[in-house]
Amino acid sequence: MSRALCLTVCLLVPAAAGAQQAAPAAISPQPAYATDSAAVHQVVTTLFDGMRTRDTAGMRALFHEPTAMRSAFIRQGTNTVSADGVEDWLQGVASAPDTLFLDERLGPPDIRVDGNLASMWVYYEFYAGDRFSHCGVDSIQLARTDGGWKIILVSDSRRRADCSQSLSKH
Repeated sequence: MSRALCLTVCLLVPAAAGAQQAAPAAISPQPAYATDSAAVHQVVTTLFDGMRTRDTAGMRALFHEPTAMRSAFIRQGTNTVSADGVEDWLQGVASAPDTLFLDERLGPPDIRVDGNLASMWVYYEFYAGDRFSHCGVDSIQLARTDGGWKIILVSDSRRRADCSQSLSKH
């Protein structure tokens, strides 16, 4: 076989094979960062608004189960990481006295989005009624689902010292 014929066959065979394969499905365009970050922020805002109003059903709807929940803090001089479940947290919210206003105040968030994964890192201060309880950082991971952004991981730090206690009351 001549060199020119071999080159022609080598170029045409893969092209013909490729023509027989189905075209890949169109990829949905990625929404604009501003759109995604606003949606992620809204999910987290809705979560803590739900805590304030004791809307545990609305809060539950924001999670993609199973969702891990972790807290990092110092207990009696020991670095501690606790693990809870969403249902434990929701039960705690529901069982708090009706007269006790649960207020997690959020600072300016740092939101990151890549495709169907997002994270929100935000300083918070927690008040039980008018009494300051603790502060720290919430680190919340979310995934885009067919039902919108859902929370897949919640972790936080907790401390009572070095808190600014400057976030506005809701």
